[in-house]
Amino acid sequence: MTGLISSPVPAPDPAGAQVVADDWFPPVKLDEVRERLRLGEGAVTNARLIEAMEGAMVHAFRELADWRTARVLAGATSLDQVTDQMLNGRNYAVLLWERIVRYFAGADLAADYRDVTATDQGLDRSAEKDLTSDELRRRALAAVADLRSIAAEKPVERNRVELI
Repeated sequence: MTGLISSPVPAPDPAGAQVVADDWFPPVKLDEVRERLRLGEGAVTNARLIEAMEGAMVHAFRELADWRTARVLAGATSLDQVTDQMLNGRNYAVLLWERIVRYFAGADLAADYRDVTATDQGLDRSAEKDLTSDELRRRALAAVADLRSIAAEKPVERNRVELI
């Protein structure tokens, strides 16, 4: 016995599939998240990716609630109106929003997709995935700080410490 296990390949994302945030934050496309993150060695189903992206958006909404309220009160009717700054031909705020969603979703998925083996090698891979999940969450929070820095009096620090 070789120890190889065959897993069916999940169905591809429907063309143009996206998770719609709300009328203010733009939707995020599933295929763009897949292209930019290495997700579960291709084993992440559409349903799991959508669920992770929805969770990411909920987390992002909480992180950005006060910032968003201030931008709306300043007259922005959508995220792309908070800045006209562009990066690589794309609106800077929208780019950061997509990054936030992508990394929070990736952190959830990295935590979910552990190697289920009793070998030392499997346990080592599990520990590596914990680091990956933490790193993705750190990147998401850095993108939150960068987005909250737009139109702020001073840049929002990326490193935050919460004392308990």
